[in-house]
Amino acid sequence: MLILAGGMGSRYKGQKQVDTISQKETLLEFALYDAIQSGVQKFVFIINSKFPKEYKSRLEKILTERKSEFYFLEQKTDNFIPNEFQLKLAKRKKPLGTAHAVLCAKEIINEPFITMNADDFYGKDSFESAVNFIRKTGNSDSKFGTVAFKLKNTLSENGTVSRGICKVENQLLKEVEEFVSIEKSGDEIKGLDKENLISKLNENDFVSMNFWILKPSFFSVIENEFYEFLVENEDLSQREFYLPSVIDKGIHEKKFEVEVHTTNEKWFGLTYPEDKSLVVREIEKLKSEGVYPKNLWNE
Repeated sequence: MLILAGGMGSRYKGQKQVDTISQKETLLEFALYDAIQSGVQKFVFIINSKFPKEYKSRLEKILTERKSEFYFLEQKTDNFIPNEFQLKLAKRKKPLGTAHAVLCAKEIINEPFITMNADDFYGKDSFESAVNFIRKTGNSDSKFGTVAFKLKNTLSENGTVSRGICKVENQLLKEVEEFVSIEKSGDEIKGLDKENLISKLNENDFVSMNFWILKPSFFSVIENEFYEFLVENEDLSQREFYLPSVIDKGIHEKKFEVEVHTTNEKWFGLTYPEDKSLVVREIEKLKSEGVYPKNLWNE
């Protein structure tokens, strides 16, 4: 499993990936718990230079005790950047986005894998669906998957969010378009599309939360797309290399198909500081219902 934990947390104003929400536990640890329970045994963390050493040690201890294989890789601005493009990145202050983060794991992952955000809660059904899909499709180069949530279940009450809006036909993903600045105002949900135009969105649209089920062949796809991204963009000070955009292009070029597993579960995560109180309440509710033990790791 590939965990994207390298975001800088500018809107959260802190390292949200390591912020505790229940006893000593972070939101990420609930995903680790669900993944381990579902049979996942290998974990690759994409982190940034500010990822706390103490928390890294905590994760190492948790995973070692459960006989899991794990790696920590720092996403740097110059990872996998050919020399010819280095000057374009001179003013870049942060890594190049989620697709670049996945590329950073190219030399470590050689089996089917799940991607996830460290600051999102997906629920155990998501991990069980992903593991079952991998068992069903094996190492097939052309069969990928995703778990998609309804847009109305992924909004924050405390500010705007970014989401990949999915078009689904016969359980296959036909298109995924990245929208930013999504928010609900009254009865309407609006966001900005890739042309920076305001679009009205449907609350029942299915969205990607970067929970993808991918195969090793995807690394060659993403590497080729990354080279094109570097060639086509003269100013790389702000541009993002998005994972959903790479997958969308691969679908349209028929390089692979993506099977969509939809869920009605309510997403929650840490985007803004004000989100934490909701996350704490939701986790405590799940514990009281017996979905999770009172103490995840029996510490």
